[in-house]
Formats: sequence, C-alpha cells, structure tokens
Amino acid sequence: MNNKSGPSGISNSPPIKKKRLTDQEIFNLIENPLSSDEDFDLSSDTDLGEGDSADDDVEIDNGVDDVVYDDIGDNNVNDLEDAVIEEVSPLRLDEENSETGTLSPPRFDYSPPTIRDPTTNYTWLENSPNLDTIDFNESVGLKINPEGDQPIDFFNLLLTNDFFEFIVRETNNYAADLYMNRSSDKSRITKWIDIDVNELKVFFGLLLHTGTIKMPKMSDYWKTDELFNLNCFREKMSRNRYMLIMRALHFCKNPEAGEEAPSRIYKVEKVLDYFNKRMHDVYQPCKNLSLDESMVLWRGRLLFRQYIKNKRHKYGVKLYMLTENQGLVQQIMIYSGQGTGVLPGISHTEYVVDKLMHNYYDKGYSLFMDNYYNSVKLAHQLLQRKTYCTGTLRSNRKDNPKEIVKKNLKSGESVGKYTKDGICVVKWKDKRDVLCISSEFKNEMVETTNRHGQQKIKPLLISEYNKNMSGIDRQDQMMSYYPAERKTLRWYKIIAIHFLQICLINSPILYCKNIKKINLYDYRLSVIKALLSANSNPVPRLDPQISERHFPIKYIRKRCRLCASLGKREETIYYCNKCDTQPGLCLDPCFENYHKKI
Repeated sequence: MNNKSGPSGISNSPPIKKKRLTDQEIFNLIENPLSSDEDFDLSSDTDLGEGDSADDDVEIDNGVDDVVYDDIGDNNVNDLEDAVIEEVSPLRLDEENSETGTLSPPRFDYSPPTIRDPTTNYTWLENSPNLDTIDFNESVGLKINPEGDQPIDFFNLLLTNDFFEFIVRETNNYAADLYMNRSSDKSRITKWIDIDVNELKVFFGLLLHTGTIKMPKMSDYWKTDELFNLNCFREKMSRNRYMLIMRALHFCKNPEAGEEAPSRIYKVEKVLDYFNKRMHDVYQPCKNLSLDESMVLWRGRLLFRQYIKNKRHKYGVKLYMLTENQGLVQQIMIYSGQGTGVLPGISHTEYVVDKLMHNYYDKGYSLFMDNYYNSVKLAHQLLQRKTYCTGTLRSNRKDNPKEIVKKNLKSGESVGKYTKDGICVVKWKDKRDVLCISSEFKNEMVETTNRHGQQKIKPLLISEYNKNMSGIDRQDQMMSYYPAERKTLRWYKIIAIHFLQICLINSPILYCKNIKKINLYDYRLSVIKALLSANSNPVPRLDPQISERHFPIKYIRKRCRLCASLGKREETIYYCNKCDTQPGLCLDPCFENYHKKI
C-alpha cells in the first residue's frame, strides 16, 4: 500500500488556494457533506491507486480557534497533502477509475461527527481572573403584610380562605362520588353532610393537635376513660364526623373513566402549585439559598417511592426544596420519576435546579448545593443567569480539571484552578479529600471555629457552604417535633398534610422576623386554638331551604332540568330523589348549580 498522501506523478499543479470558513459553513459541511459543491467538486479528475483510501489524505486539526479548508476545484486536486478537515472526511476516491481520479460518494454508511458543545471547552487558569461581582439589590422580607400581629394572622397569610374553599369544593365533590359508588346503603358515606370552610378549619386544628398529643390510635382522642379524656376533641367534632371528613378529604378532580391521568402527582399538584406561588407572592428570600432533598415517610406501594439511606425517613416520597438557612421553605418540587420533559442534553439535576430557581434568576442570588447537583457546566449556566453557586463536587463529573482531581495532598493543603469566567474548583485535604466548586468564592484559607470551640483553617468556600447549607436539616428537625401524619392507604393525603405542616413551620419563622421571637410549641398552640374557635357550632348546619342532603341517583335516562331551562336539550342518567319533582340533572355542573338556586 502506498502510504504517501495524494496521487504521485503529477508535479505541474497550481498552488492550492486556502480560505477560512465561518462556523456556520463548517456546520453545513459536516451536516450535509455531499451537498456542498462550493468547497468540493465531485467531478475532479484525480484518484488514488488501488488499496488507497481517503483516510490517508486527512490531516486532523485538533485546534478549536480556526479551521482551514482547501479550496478544491476542477483540476486543483494534484496535491491533497495540505487539506485540513475536521473529523473524518465523508468523501473517498473512486477506486475503479484511478486514471481520472473522480471523487465519488462513500461506499459505507456514514454518520456525521458529533459536535461537542463549545461551552464545555474550559481553559483552566492558575490564578483567579479579575471579574466584576454580581450585585444583590432585592428587598428582602414580606411583600404582603398580614391583617394582624397574631400567629393565626401569619398562618392565614400562607393559607388563605381561597385555599380552604378549594379543598371544601373538592372534598364535597369527592364525597358525592363516594356516595354514588357505595357498596351498601349502610355505608358511612350515606351520612355525609357537606363541609364548609369553618368546619374544615376545625378539622385541620384537630389534625394538627394530634401532633402535639400523641395517641396510638385515632379513636383514643375521643375516649372518655380517665386515662385519656380529651374534651377538646369531643366538644369540637364527633369521632365519626372526623373519620368521615378524613375519608372524603380530596384535592383534585379525578379523571373520568377512560381518561388518562395528567401526571403521577396530579392528586396533589394543585396544592403544590398553590404553595409555590403563594410563597413567591408573599416573601422575598435573602441572598443565600440552599437546595437539597427531603423525604416524606411512605412505606406502602408507590411507583416513585425512593430510598435515601442518610435521611431520617429512608423510604418515602422525595421532595426537592429551595430554602433559606433558617429553614424557611421557598419552593418545592415532588420527584415522580416521570422524566423531566426537557430537551435532550439536560440532566435531571439541571432540570431540578432550573425549575426551582426560575423565579430568582438575574438577581444576584447565591445557591448552595451538595455534590448531587454541582458540576462545572451547571455553574457556568447559573453564572450566565447572574446566579452564584457553591458546594461540594463529585470527582467523576464531566469537565473537572484532571490536575486537581488527581493531585495528592497532605493534610491541610489545598489546590485550586479557575476558568475564564471565574468558576473555581478546589481540592482540600482534611481527614479525607474534599472536592468543591464555587463561582463566588476564591481558593482562600480562613480561620473558623467549630461547635467545640476549636480553631481550624479551611477554604473560604467550604466555610460558607457549612454556614448556608443547613436549611433542609433545620426544616426536617422542626417537622419531627410534632408530626401529624397517620397511617393511610392514600399517599396523597400524607403529602397534603405534610404541606400543611410546612406552612405551620414557615409562618413562625416569618412571625419571628417581623413581630417577636416565639418558640414553635407556643406558636402551634396559638394557631390550633384559633382554628378550633372558627366554628362555634360543632354540628354542621344545613341550608335552611334544604331539609336533607341531596345526592344524585342513577336512572335509565332523563332530560336535564337545568339545561332545558337554558334552552339546551341534554339527557342524563342522574336525578335527585330528594326534590319533590325528582328532576333529571347532569352530574357536573348542573346538579350543584340547580340546588344553589333552590
């Protein structure tokens, strides 16, 4: 085989003219290698001898600044030694016509070369570049003032009457569905009476109080035995009524038969969206935020149940939380295992960070995360949105500087490198190697004092990480003091009650910041007393125009009374047997609207 590049025996050829191509022209050549006649003439008269291939004519250029292509036209292929082509050329010379040297399409399946994302080509520097800092000018604090200065006013600031009315509406609708699908006329759902906002507040007050006073069984709270005898439960609500409301408690409209569920978490999605929107509307967080996972205990069957060994609850539903270092939860995302729904090339952790931080971009916030999220690419993306990030870093992350990762250090030593935009990767040897990353802090050593009063020298970014990464742990700690969750077969009720308790953790933090300091125990009791006093009459009152609860009953077919009054002809299989005329009514929304006009 002739190893010499290009054909031999041709000496009188004009010099090859070179031109520089733009980035767009390079991409067009790579994506459409056989359609660019401006740079390659497919009718040239040069060929290799038998056994030669185009690979012998390719000189690989590994540079990233400029790519130079030879301008090959008719009769200008005498010398291919100077041709500089990125990756492997998709063209080869026709082996059957060695005299004419015609360029022909390849005789093999060709895949265009993969173009590497230019943002991942990082140049690492020994010294930090001089860059301007990103200013944080947000006004931290409440955006909406509460109606008063009592604990219940701050609780109502997060859970408004609109939220309670939403739960009342969905619970009453779900109770109607349970009544229609009851297995027996002796079922307890037949005694259902519509709940209102005041009664729902009493129900939530008793529910939260079960976290203050722990009993092994729910029925123990209503016992009259001298060992129990809690009058507040019996006076505010009967046991059967409490159990019935708990059974019908609901937070969404279930899809109709044959319809596909919109998502795996649709049963609590409205509660989640309400919490995130309300916290964003009510409070502007401070500069330093932390992002981590929290677990809601659930050991039953669930498709997206997770296991995290270092959490207090190892099994359960995983929540991604954005918090302040004092434990104030700002944004929450539930992990459902259903995929991110984003473009390929974006990892799950990048999607989580983007979704939780999208309201706080371009404002100069500092985000602290652990090694599950951090990477050089993510730090670069956040920096482009004027957001700093700091945290630990996994050694096997893509784009890590290899010199730093493989560096052997003695105890107390540190080494770091910087990118051109100021991202710093530091390796520090304490009891073991610690790799960390920051776009805000440099590789500077500072003296710190641990909880035992001992002085220690450590990198600045690790010191700041330890100060600001405690938000999730504080929230989990406060949540563990008075848990109100109970065993149930329905996972979404556990999640909804957990959100209720998060609001009862957030509101005292806001209260302490704006009014005065108060411990969590006293704050909880004050809120519970206010909720229990919302309804002075423990027995639900009926509409004075309705003597009995009206439920839809199945029939063969009737014309809808309400639709007929509106000039529409609609037939339905439901009617109300409690009304005198037993009118036929569509289930949704005619049944409810008809009885509102009674």
